[in-house]
Amino acid sequence: MPPQTITLPAAGSVFSTQGVRESSVNSLVSQLQQHFRCALRGRRALVAACLLSLSAPGCKGRSVKYDNPVFEPAPPRRSLINKAADEEERRLMGAAMETDAAAETENGSDPASPFRSTSMQRLSSGPLTGNSVVALVNGHPVFLDDVLAGVRQMVENNPQLTDQQRQMILMTQLKNRLPKYVEDELIVQQVKIKVPKERQDMIRESLEPKFQETVEVIRKKENKATVQELDEFLSGQGTSVEELRQSFYRIQMVEGYLSSLVKVPEKVDREELLRYYEDHLRDYSSEEKVRVAKIVVRPGKSGMVQAQQQADDIIARISQGAAFQDVAAELAEPVNREKRGDMGWISRGALAPELEDMVFALAVGQVSAPRILPDRVEIYSVTDRHEPSTIPFQQVQAEIEETLLNQKREDARREVRDQIRSRGSVQTVLE
Repeated sequence: MPPQTITLPAAGSVFSTQGVRESSVNSLVSQLQQHFRCALRGRRALVAACLLSLSAPGCKGRSVKYDNPVFEPAPPRRSLINKAADEEERRLMGAAMETDAAAETENGSDPASPFRSTSMQRLSSGPLTGNSVVALVNGHPVFLDDVLAGVRQMVENNPQLTDQQRQMILMTQLKNRLPKYVEDELIVQQVKIKVPKERQDMIRESLEPKFQETVEVIRKKENKATVQELDEFLSGQGTSVEELRQSFYRIQMVEGYLSSLVKVPEKVDREELLRYYEDHLRDYSSEEKVRVAKIVVRPGKSGMVQAQQQADDIIARISQGAAFQDVAAELAEPVNREKRGDMGWISRGALAPELEDMVFALAVGQVSAPRILPDRVEIYSVTDRHEPSTIPFQQVQAEIEETLLNQKREDARREVRDQIRSRGSVQTVLE
Protein backbone atom coordinates (compact mmCIF):
# COMPACT_ATOMS: atom_id res chain seq x y z
CA MET A 1 0.00 0.00 0.00
CA PRO A 2 1.50 3.37 -0.97
CA PRO A 3 2.30 5.42 2.11
CA GLN A 4 0.24 8.46 2.91
CA THR A 5 2.18 11.69 2.65
CA ILE A 6 1.64 14.97 4.40
CA THR A 7 3.10 18.03 2.75
CA LEU A 8 3.31 21.24 4.73
CA PRO A 9 2.76 24.13 2.32
CA ALA A 10 5.07 27.03 1.85
CA ALA A 11 3.98 30.35 3.25
CA GLY A 12 2.49 31.46 -0.05
CA SER A 13 0.88 28.15 -0.91
CA VAL A 14 -2.51 27.87 0.69
CA PHE A 15 -5.79 26.12 0.45
CA SER A 16 -9.29 26.47 -0.86
CA THR A 17 -12.88 25.40 -0.14
CA GLN A 18 -15.14 23.37 -2.35
CA GLY A 19 -18.66 24.00 -1.24
CA VAL A 20 -20.77 22.81 1.62
CA ARG A 21 -23.14 19.90 1.90
CA GLU A 22 -26.38 20.74 3.70
CA SER A 23 -27.62 18.49 6.50
CA SER A 24 -30.34 18.61 9.08
CA VAL A 25 -30.05 20.58 12.28
CA ASN A 26 -31.15 18.61 15.32
CA SER A 27 -31.63 21.43 17.83
CA LEU A 28 -30.20 24.77 18.82
CA VAL A 29 -26.82 26.19 19.82
CA SER A 30 -24.49 23.15 19.95
CA GLN A 31 -26.64 21.34 17.38
CA LEU A 32 -26.49 24.36 15.06
CA GLN A 33 -22.71 24.25 15.21
CA GLN A 34 -22.83 20.50 14.59
CA HIS A 35 -24.98 21.25 11.53
CA PHE A 36 -22.19 23.35 10.09
CA ARG A 37 -19.61 20.64 10.76
CA CYS A 38 -21.83 18.12 8.97
CA ALA A 39 -22.26 20.52 6.09
CA LEU A 40 -18.52 20.46 5.47
CA ARG A 41 -18.00 16.78 4.86
CA GLY A 42 -19.05 16.52 1.25
CA ARG A 43 -16.99 19.09 -0.64
CA ARG A 44 -14.07 20.36 1.44
CA ALA A 45 -11.99 21.54 -1.49
CA LEU A 46 -13.69 24.93 -2.27
CA VAL A 47 -11.46 26.98 0.08
CA ALA A 48 -8.37 25.13 -1.24
CA ALA A 49 -9.11 25.97 -4.89
CA CYS A 50 -9.58 29.66 -4.12
CA LEU A 51 -6.29 29.95 -2.25
CA LEU A 52 -4.10 27.63 -4.29
CA SER A 53 -4.27 30.31 -6.97
CA LEU A 54 -1.79 32.24 -4.83
CA SER A 55 0.93 29.88 -5.97
CA ALA A 56 -0.19 29.83 -9.61
CA PRO A 57 2.25 31.15 -12.24
CA GLY A 58 2.20 34.92 -12.43
CA CYS A 59 0.42 35.32 -9.10
CA LYS A 60 2.59 36.64 -6.29
CA GLY A 61 1.24 35.94 -2.84
CA ARG A 62 2.00 38.46 -0.14
CA SER A 63 1.97 36.15 2.88
CA VAL A 64 4.91 36.57 5.25
CA LYS A 65 7.31 33.73 5.93
CA TYR A 66 8.37 32.87 9.46
CA ASP A 67 10.79 30.25 10.69
CA ASN A 68 8.09 28.96 12.98
CA PRO A 69 4.75 30.31 11.76
CA VAL A 70 2.81 28.36 14.37
CA PHE A 71 4.22 30.54 17.13
CA GLU A 72 3.92 33.81 15.25
CA PRO A 73 1.18 35.90 16.88
CA ALA A 74 -2.05 35.74 14.91
CA PRO A 75 -4.11 38.88 14.31
CA PRO A 76 -6.63 39.60 17.07
CA ARG A 77 -10.03 38.11 16.41
CA ARG A 78 -13.49 39.11 17.53
CA SER A 79 -15.31 37.12 20.16
CA LEU A 80 -18.62 35.93 18.75
CA ILE A 81 -20.80 36.79 21.73
CA ASN A 82 -19.10 38.69 24.50
CA LYS A 83 -17.87 42.12 23.39
CA ALA A 84 -16.25 42.58 26.79
CA ALA A 85 -14.03 39.63 25.95
CA ASP A 86 -12.68 41.55 22.96
CA GLU A 87 -11.73 44.45 25.21
CA GLU A 88 -10.11 42.03 27.64
CA GLU A 89 -8.03 40.50 24.84
CA ARG A 90 -6.86 43.92 23.66
CA ARG A 91 -5.88 44.79 27.23
CA LEU A 92 -3.97 41.54 27.68
CA MET A 93 -2.23 41.82 24.32
CA GLY A 94 -1.29 45.45 24.94
CA ALA A 95 0.18 44.64 28.34
CA ALA A 96 2.07 41.68 26.90
CA MET A 97 3.55 43.79 24.09
CA GLU A 98 4.75 46.42 26.59
CA THR A 99 6.36 43.68 28.68
CA ASP A 100 7.99 42.14 25.60
CA ALA A 101 9.40 45.49 24.50
CA ALA A 102 10.83 46.18 27.94
CA ALA A 103 12.38 42.71 28.11
CA GLU A 104 13.90 43.06 24.65
CA THR A 105 15.43 46.43 25.54
CA GLU A 106 16.84 45.11 28.80
CA ASN A 107 18.14 41.80 27.47
CA GLY A 108 19.09 42.86 23.98
CA SER A 109 16.91 40.18 22.45
CA ASP A 110 15.90 40.25 18.84
CA PRO A 111 12.65 42.23 18.45
CA ALA A 112 11.92 40.34 15.24
CA SER A 113 11.73 36.99 17.04
CA PRO A 114 8.45 35.19 16.37
CA PHE A 115 8.25 34.04 19.99
CA ARG A 116 6.27 36.28 22.30
CA SER A 117 6.18 36.49 26.07
CA THR A 118 2.96 35.45 27.75
CA SER A 119 3.91 36.81 31.15
CA MET A 120 0.92 39.15 31.26
CA GLN A 121 -1.53 36.56 29.98
CA ARG A 122 -2.89 34.16 32.52
CA LEU A 123 -5.57 31.51 32.59
CA SER A 124 -8.56 32.54 34.67
CA SER A 125 -9.30 31.04 38.04
CA GLY A 126 -12.48 31.07 40.05
CA PRO A 127 -16.05 30.88 38.67
CA LEU A 128 -16.44 30.73 34.91
CA THR A 129 -17.79 33.86 33.22
CA GLY A 130 -17.95 34.99 29.61
CA ASN A 131 -14.63 36.85 30.11
CA SER A 132 -12.82 33.87 31.63
CA VAL A 133 -9.62 32.99 29.77
CA VAL A 134 -10.00 29.24 29.41
CA ALA A 135 -7.00 28.65 27.15
CA LEU A 136 -3.85 30.30 25.85
CA VAL A 137 -3.02 29.25 22.29
CA ASN A 138 0.46 30.44 21.31
CA GLY A 139 -0.02 33.15 23.91
CA HIS A 140 -3.39 34.31 22.60
CA PRO A 141 -6.33 34.09 25.01
CA VAL A 142 -9.40 32.01 24.30
CA PHE A 143 -12.41 33.16 26.28
CA LEU A 144 -15.25 31.04 27.57
CA ASP A 145 -17.69 32.74 25.20
CA ASP A 146 -15.49 31.86 22.23
CA VAL A 147 -16.12 28.20 23.00
CA LEU A 148 -19.57 28.02 24.58
CA ALA A 149 -21.17 31.16 23.19
CA GLY A 150 -24.96 30.94 23.67
CA VAL A 151 -24.73 28.00 26.05
CA ARG A 152 -23.48 30.28 28.81
CA GLN A 153 -26.26 32.79 28.22
CA MET A 154 -28.95 30.12 28.33
CA VAL A 155 -27.47 28.61 31.49
CA GLU A 156 -27.15 31.97 33.23
CA ASN A 157 -30.68 32.99 32.20
CA ASN A 158 -32.23 29.82 33.60
CA PRO A 159 -33.70 30.80 37.02
CA GLN A 160 -34.18 27.18 38.03
CA LEU A 161 -30.41 26.56 38.23
CA THR A 162 -28.24 27.34 41.21
CA ASP A 163 -24.85 28.98 40.76
CA GLN A 164 -23.18 25.67 41.53
CA GLN A 165 -25.27 23.89 38.90
CA ARG A 166 -24.47 26.59 36.33
CA GLN A 167 -20.76 26.20 36.95
CA MET A 168 -21.02 22.43 36.73
CA ILE A 169 -22.83 22.62 33.38
CA LEU A 170 -20.35 25.13 31.97
CA MET A 171 -17.37 23.04 33.02
CA THR A 172 -18.90 19.87 31.57
CA GLN A 173 -19.57 21.61 28.26
CA LEU A 174 -16.09 23.13 28.29
CA LYS A 175 -14.48 19.71 28.72
CA ASN A 176 -16.42 18.46 25.70
CA ARG A 177 -15.68 21.39 23.39
CA LEU A 178 -12.45 23.10 24.36
CA PRO A 179 -9.97 20.48 23.04
CA LYS A 180 -11.42 20.66 19.53
CA TYR A 181 -11.69 24.45 19.66
CA VAL A 182 -8.01 24.73 20.65
CA GLU A 183 -6.99 22.46 17.78
CA ASP A 184 -8.95 24.61 15.37
CA GLU A 185 -7.50 27.80 16.83
CA LEU A 186 -3.97 26.60 16.07
CA ILE A 187 -5.01 26.13 12.45
CA VAL A 188 -6.88 29.44 12.28
CA GLN A 189 -3.71 31.21 13.43
CA GLN A 190 -1.73 29.59 10.63
CA VAL A 191 -4.38 30.59 8.11
CA LYS A 192 -4.25 34.22 9.24
CA ILE A 193 -0.47 34.22 8.86
CA LYS A 194 -0.22 32.41 5.53
CA VAL A 195 -3.26 33.82 3.75
CA PRO A 196 -3.29 37.51 2.78
CA LYS A 197 -6.23 39.50 4.09
CA GLU A 198 -7.67 40.14 0.63
CA ARG A 199 -7.57 36.42 -0.11
CA GLN A 200 -9.40 35.66 3.13
CA ASP A 201 -12.06 38.20 2.16
CA MET A 202 -12.41 36.58 -1.26
CA ILE A 203 -12.93 33.17 0.32
CA ARG A 204 -15.59 34.57 2.63
CA GLU A 205 -17.42 35.97 -0.38
CA SER A 206 -17.25 32.60 -2.12
CA LEU A 207 -18.66 30.88 0.97
CA GLU A 208 -21.55 33.29 1.52
CA PRO A 209 -23.97 31.58 -0.94
CA LYS A 210 -23.43 28.23 0.79
CA PHE A 211 -23.93 29.84 4.17
CA GLN A 212 -27.20 31.34 2.97
CA GLU A 213 -28.34 27.91 1.79
CA THR A 214 -27.50 26.47 5.20
CA VAL A 215 -29.38 29.28 6.97
CA GLU A 216 -32.35 28.54 4.73
CA VAL A 217 -32.33 24.92 5.89
CA ILE A 218 -32.35 26.10 9.51
CA ARG A 219 -35.09 28.67 8.83
CA LYS A 220 -37.38 26.03 7.35
CA LYS A 221 -36.63 23.56 10.11
CA GLU A 222 -37.49 26.14 12.77
CA ASN A 223 -40.59 27.19 10.77
CA LYS A 224 -39.66 30.87 10.56
CA ALA A 225 -41.08 33.03 7.75
CA THR A 226 -37.99 35.21 7.25
CA VAL A 227 -34.31 35.27 8.17
CA GLN A 228 -35.10 38.24 10.42
CA GLU A 229 -37.57 36.10 12.36
CA LEU A 230 -34.93 33.38 12.59
CA ASP A 231 -32.42 35.92 13.90
CA GLU A 232 -34.86 37.07 16.57
CA PHE A 233 -35.52 33.46 17.51
CA LEU A 234 -31.78 32.70 17.72
CA SER A 235 -31.21 35.75 19.92
CA GLY A 236 -33.38 34.07 22.51
CA GLN A 237 -31.05 31.08 22.34
CA GLY A 238 -27.96 33.20 22.92
CA THR A 239 -26.75 33.44 19.32
CA SER A 240 -27.55 35.15 16.00
CA VAL A 241 -27.29 34.62 12.27
CA GLU A 242 -24.14 36.75 12.17
CA GLU A 243 -22.51 34.70 14.92
CA LEU A 244 -23.40 31.53 13.08
CA ARG A 245 -21.85 33.04 9.95
CA GLN A 246 -18.57 33.63 11.78
CA SER A 247 -18.58 30.06 13.12
CA PHE A 248 -19.37 28.77 9.65
CA TYR A 249 -16.44 30.64 8.08
CA ARG A 250 -14.10 29.49 10.83
CA ILE A 251 -14.99 25.84 10.34
CA GLN A 252 -14.66 26.15 6.57
CA MET A 253 -11.25 27.76 6.86
CA VAL A 254 -10.03 25.04 9.20
CA GLU A 255 -11.35 22.19 7.08
CA GLY A 256 -10.11 23.72 3.83
CA TYR A 257 -6.64 24.29 5.26
CA LEU A 258 -6.44 20.71 6.53
CA SER A 259 -7.52 19.41 3.14
CA SER A 260 -4.71 21.35 1.48
CA LEU A 261 -2.12 19.57 3.64
CA VAL A 262 -3.42 16.05 3.12
CA LYS A 263 -2.08 14.00 0.24
CA VAL A 264 -3.55 10.52 -0.23
CA PRO A 265 -3.59 8.24 -3.28
CA GLU A 266 -6.44 8.78 -5.71
CA LYS A 267 -6.82 5.02 -6.13
CA VAL A 268 -6.56 1.99 -3.85
CA ASP A 269 -4.69 -1.15 -4.91
CA ARG A 270 -6.90 -4.06 -5.84
CA GLU A 271 -5.09 -6.24 -3.31
CA GLU A 272 -6.07 -3.87 -0.51
CA LEU A 273 -9.66 -3.73 -1.78
CA LEU A 274 -9.91 -7.53 -1.78
CA ARG A 275 -8.41 -7.76 1.68
CA TYR A 276 -11.00 -5.31 3.02
CA TYR A 277 -13.79 -7.25 1.26
CA GLU A 278 -12.66 -10.53 2.82
CA ASP A 279 -12.24 -9.00 6.27
CA HIS A 280 -15.75 -7.50 6.10
CA LEU A 281 -17.48 -10.30 4.25
CA ARG A 282 -20.30 -10.39 6.77
CA ASP A 283 -21.16 -6.81 5.82
CA TYR A 284 -21.79 -7.95 2.24
CA SER A 285 -23.60 -11.17 3.10
CA SER A 286 -27.17 -11.84 4.11
CA GLU A 287 -28.09 -14.85 6.20
CA GLU A 288 -31.02 -17.17 5.75
CA LYS A 289 -34.26 -15.65 7.08
CA VAL A 290 -37.90 -16.66 7.06
CA ARG A 291 -41.00 -14.59 7.64
CA VAL A 292 -43.28 -16.49 9.95
CA ALA A 293 -46.97 -16.32 10.88
CA LYS A 294 -48.43 -18.09 13.91
CA ILE A 295 -51.83 -19.21 15.14
CA VAL A 296 -52.29 -19.89 18.85
CA VAL A 297 -55.13 -22.06 20.14
CA ARG A 298 -55.87 -21.75 23.86
CA PRO A 299 -57.65 -24.55 25.75
CA GLY A 300 -61.29 -24.02 26.66
CA LYS A 301 -63.37 -25.68 29.36
CA SER A 302 -62.66 -29.09 27.89
CA GLY A 303 -58.92 -28.56 28.25
CA MET A 304 -56.11 -29.45 25.87
CA VAL A 305 -58.04 -32.22 24.13
CA GLN A 306 -60.45 -29.63 22.77
CA ALA A 307 -57.54 -27.32 21.82
CA GLN A 308 -55.85 -30.10 19.84
CA GLN A 309 -59.08 -30.90 18.02
CA GLN A 310 -59.57 -27.21 17.20
CA ALA A 311 -56.02 -27.03 15.84
CA ASP A 312 -56.69 -30.00 13.55
CA ASP A 313 -59.86 -28.31 12.30
CA ILE A 314 -57.93 -25.10 11.59
CA ILE A 315 -55.33 -26.95 9.55
CA ALA A 316 -58.15 -28.62 7.60
CA ARG A 317 -59.77 -25.23 6.87
CA ILE A 318 -56.47 -23.85 5.57
CA SER A 319 -55.89 -26.90 3.40
CA GLN A 320 -59.34 -26.31 1.87
CA GLY A 321 -58.43 -22.74 0.86
CA ALA A 322 -58.80 -20.51 3.90
CA ALA A 323 -55.98 -17.97 4.20
CA PHE A 324 -53.65 -18.62 7.13
CA GLN A 325 -53.53 -14.90 8.01
CA ASP A 326 -57.33 -14.58 7.97
CA VAL A 327 -57.70 -17.47 10.40
CA ALA A 328 -54.93 -16.05 12.59
CA ALA A 329 -56.73 -12.67 12.76
CA GLU A 330 -60.02 -14.41 13.54
CA LEU A 331 -58.54 -16.26 16.53
CA ALA A 332 -56.20 -13.57 17.80
CA GLU A 333 -56.94 -11.32 20.74
CA PRO A 334 -58.25 -7.89 19.63
CA VAL A 335 -54.98 -6.13 20.44
CA ASN A 336 -53.05 -8.43 18.07
CA ARG A 337 -55.70 -8.85 15.37
CA GLU A 338 -54.12 -6.38 12.93
CA LYS A 339 -50.89 -8.37 12.89
CA ARG A 340 -52.77 -11.34 11.38
CA GLY A 341 -50.37 -13.74 13.07
CA ASP A 342 -47.23 -12.12 11.59
CA MET A 343 -44.06 -12.62 13.66
CA GLY A 344 -41.79 -10.75 11.24
CA TRP A 345 -38.48 -11.92 9.83
CA ILE A 346 -36.72 -14.61 11.85
CA SER A 347 -33.00 -15.43 11.57
CA ARG A 348 -31.35 -18.60 12.75
CA GLY A 349 -30.54 -18.49 16.43
CA ALA A 350 -33.59 -16.41 17.32
CA LEU A 351 -35.84 -19.36 18.24
CA ALA A 352 -35.49 -22.41 20.40
CA PRO A 353 -33.55 -25.08 18.47
CA GLU A 354 -36.52 -27.47 18.10
CA LEU A 355 -38.83 -24.70 16.87
CA GLU A 356 -36.15 -23.26 14.59
CA ASP A 357 -35.60 -26.62 12.87
CA MET A 358 -39.32 -27.01 12.31
CA VAL A 359 -39.89 -23.46 10.97
CA PHE A 360 -36.87 -23.35 8.66
CA ALA A 361 -37.84 -26.73 7.20
CA LEU A 362 -41.15 -25.29 5.94
CA ALA A 363 -41.54 -24.11 2.35
CA VAL A 364 -43.23 -20.77 1.64
CA GLY A 365 -46.99 -21.25 2.15
CA GLN A 366 -46.59 -24.59 3.94
CA VAL A 367 -48.37 -25.09 7.29
CA SER A 368 -46.73 -26.91 10.17
CA ALA A 369 -48.16 -29.73 12.22
CA PRO A 370 -49.64 -28.63 15.55
CA ARG A 371 -47.01 -27.87 18.18
CA ILE A 372 -48.50 -28.94 21.49
CA LEU A 373 -47.39 -27.13 24.61
CA PRO A 374 -48.73 -27.48 28.18
CA ASP A 375 -50.96 -24.39 27.93
CA ARG A 376 -51.61 -23.98 24.19
CA VAL A 377 -51.29 -25.33 20.68
CA GLU A 378 -49.30 -23.45 18.04
CA ILE A 379 -49.51 -23.64 14.25
CA TYR A 380 -46.86 -22.02 12.04
CA SER A 381 -46.57 -21.03 8.40
CA VAL A 382 -43.73 -19.46 6.40
CA THR A 383 -44.95 -16.53 4.30
CA ASP A 384 -41.61 -15.52 2.75
CA ARG A 385 -37.98 -16.59 2.70
CA HIS A 386 -34.55 -15.10 2.00
CA GLU A 387 -31.85 -17.57 1.14
CA PRO A 388 -28.28 -16.81 2.28
CA SER A 389 -26.34 -14.79 -0.28
CA THR A 390 -23.18 -12.72 -0.71
CA ILE A 391 -22.82 -9.63 -2.87
CA PRO A 392 -20.04 -10.20 -5.42
CA PHE A 393 -16.86 -8.18 -4.97
CA GLN A 394 -17.31 -6.48 -8.34
CA GLN A 395 -20.60 -4.95 -7.23
CA VAL A 396 -19.13 -3.32 -4.11
CA GLN A 397 -15.61 -2.56 -5.33
CA ALA A 398 -16.31 1.15 -5.90
CA GLU A 399 -18.04 1.45 -2.53
CA ILE A 400 -15.11 -0.20 -0.75
CA GLU A 401 -12.62 2.05 -2.51
CA GLU A 402 -14.53 5.16 -1.44
CA THR A 403 -14.67 3.86 2.14
CA LEU A 404 -10.92 3.26 2.21
CA LEU A 405 -10.11 6.62 0.62
CA ASN A 406 -12.29 8.42 3.17
CA GLN A 407 -10.56 6.50 5.94
CA LYS A 408 -7.13 7.46 4.58
CA ARG A 409 -8.17 11.09 4.33
CA GLU A 410 -9.44 11.16 7.90
CA ASP A 411 -6.30 9.40 9.18
CA ALA A 412 -4.11 11.89 7.32
CA ARG A 413 -6.14 14.82 8.61
CA ARG A 414 -5.78 13.51 12.15
CA GLU A 415 -2.02 13.23 11.66
CA VAL A 416 -1.84 16.82 10.39
CA ARG A 417 -3.82 18.02 13.39
CA ASP A 418 -1.45 16.13 15.70
CA GLN A 419 1.59 17.67 14.00
CA ILE A 420 0.20 21.19 14.28
CA ARG A 421 -0.78 20.56 17.89
CA SER A 422 2.71 19.27 18.76
CA ARG A 423 4.33 22.46 17.41
CA GLY A 424 1.94 24.80 19.18
CA SER A 425 1.97 26.20 22.67
CA VAL A 426 -1.30 25.48 24.47
CA GLN A 427 -2.44 25.93 28.05
CA THR A 428 -5.99 25.30 29.22
CA VAL A 429 -7.92 25.44 32.47
CA LEU A 430 -8.59 21.72 32.03
CA GLU A 431 -4.96 20.79 32.67
